[in-house]
Amino acid sequence: MRVPLSWLRDFVELELTPEQLAERLTLLGMEVKHVERWGADWQHVVVGELLTVEKHPRADRLSLTTVTLGDGSEPLSIVCGATNIAPGQRIPVALPGAVLPGDRRIERTEKMGVVSNGMLCSGDELRLTADADGILVLPSDTPLGVPLAEIYGDVVLDVDVKPNRGDALSILGLAREVAAATG
Repeated sequence: MRVPLSWLRDFVELELTPEQLAERLTLLGMEVKHVERWGADWQHVVVGELLTVEKHPRADRLSLTTVTLGDGSEPLSIVCGATNIAPGQRIPVALPGAVLPGDRRIERTEKMGVVSNGMLCSGDELRLTADADGILVLPSDTPLGVPLAEIYGDVVLDVDVKPNRGDALSILGLAREVAAATG
């Protein structure tokens, strides 16, 4: 069973590190096979807002966008191939120097004669969703300039609950075990 710690914290106070919690659960007979850190590989990926979206002058399938990070700096010019983008949307922006899942490095590049200062990210590129058809559009109240890992990052435990422990086959059941074990 995959257990996001953010969900577990809805039911029980946790003062243990994920590794300490994994060890405690394993000692209780619920082996933690893996501790996964969602967002740990989203380096230099922040929330931005699209200001403009225009057709690329030399390419039919590309758009020229300007993106603000809300920090008072100059808007970034980014070339994008997605079709689901529009001004006013909040989107994940991989800045130059960013490293995405799979060790994909983002740099300042030139695409068809236009400089691109980063990349707009799809959910699939971030391994956040399976949708690779367009850019991940975030809720309109998502704060600008905040690292994406602070918003969507989490620690997930892969817990092997044994068949005789049906009471621990839910987040609430596991929270009860954690509460009992940690006081």
